[in-house]
Amino acid sequence: MGDSGPEVRALQERLHGQGFTYVSVTGEYDSQTKRGVAQLQRDRDIKGDQPGVYGPATRAAFGG
Repeated sequence: MGDSGPEVRALQERLHGQGFTYVSVTGEYDSQTKRGVAQLQRDRDIKGDQPGVYGPATRAAFGG
């Protein structure tokens, strides 16, 4: 939460493209982005990161 920049924007674009249309492409890791990451983790049964945290396990599973 609170991070910003081109990496966050790229993540948001990927989430939005995967159908998480409530994720706005702002470049700011906001609550909607956290919600999208948490939903991705649940949908793909990704373990190893806290819910909503785009950490190493989630990055690897999402191909980032």
